[in-house]
Amino acid sequence: MDTYGEKTEISKEAKIEKPWGYERPIGEFRGIFLKELFIRKGTKSSLHYHAHKDELFYLVNGRITVLLEDSEILMKPGDSLCITPGQQHRIIPHEDSLILELGTRMFGDVIRIEDDYQRPKSE
Repeated sequence: MDTYGEKTEISKEAKIEKPWGYERPIGEFRGIFLKELFIRKGTKSSLHYHAHKDELFYLVNGRITVLLEDSEILMKPGDSLCITPGQQHRIIPHEDSLILELGTRMFGDVIRIEDDYQRPKSE
């Protein structure tokens, strides 16, 4: 449970498989969460947005394009990108890529616009 002002321990074994790769929680402090996203070449995330969640992506390795609203942003290792609530975005990897995501965690905050994997419109 997310408790402001308290550090919550998160199991590194809590790897969550996704159709495009996986996400793994790393840690949380004062309502800010860190997780890694691994996205395989030949896949892509859904086109989606968050009603409340802020995100910062830091590309550790690989190469990706982030579709952000009407822009295409090419990212290489060491690049970072901030995504604010309501901004539509999708990640498209050009090679297997590892992203660190720092953000506020909002459960049930994903609104999918397009999804190649027929997942629910919201989670």
